[in-house]
Amino acid sequence: SSPHNRSNQPLQMSSFTNTILLTHTTEHPRAVAVILGHLGASQSTMQRYLEWYRRRECSVVTGTAPPARFMANASLRSQARQVWSETAKLLRPTAPSTPVVMHLFSNGGAFLLEEMERVLLEEDRNHQGTRLSQDDVQLIRSRLKFGYQMFDSCPCYIRMAWDTTDLSKSFPHPAWTSTTASSTTTTTESTPPSGSWRQGLYTWGAACALTTWSLFTPWSLGHAHSFWNAMLDSRVCLHNVYLYTTTDLATDA
Repeated sequence: SSPHNRSNQPLQMSSFTNTILLTHTTEHPRAVAVILGHLGASQSTMQRYLEWYRRRECSVVTGTAPPARFMANASLRSQARQVWSETAKLLRPTAPSTPVVMHLFSNGGAFLLEEMERVLLEEDRNHQGTRLSQDDVQLIRSRLKFGYQMFDSCPCYIRMAWDTTDLSKSFPHPAWTSTTASSTTTTTESTPPSGSWRQGLYTWGAACALTTWSLFTPWSLGHAHSFWNAMLDSRVCLHNVYLYTTTDLATDA
């Protein structure tokens, strides 16, 4: 790769126990993009997201919430600092007008964002080791002021169960989702798709997993409440974009 347009090897390889940390450096970037993947996102998926912004002349850093830490309801502070540390490295040589653009997916991205925002609010003095310096905190916060956050597949308030009989709309599997008729056309009887039983298993498996997490993980319900309040009260970045579908009943859309 050219020294002016460089993608780095993954700094963390395991998607289950560590964050997937990929970076790409562009000379004179239009923005520094911070991409936070959905829960369980693979390295290839994060690489694909990185390419979206690379093609738009941005420097990029990616991060994920490790499923193992999510299921254990463990702190994401270390992963949050890792992502911010790489973000600061990409920001330092850029022009003062270069914004931070955050693109996060579903609850997995939003839980990591919650911890990242807490890091910026709490670490307001110099630290050693893996902690951020005051200069890095101020640099990131100043660039977020004129950047934006994009919530893609909006996060939901995690409940033990949702008041709906059609959870497949909240937990779709793209390979198994059938095409529905348009409301503007005459509806006709159709044969159920061959993958419908697999879609059903996938749907209820996802719902049961979240219910189990809520019931048996210590403090998980309290975390869901504090997470939602943190999202409502957040003022770290005032420019927000929300991408969601009203058919996703879990998001209360």
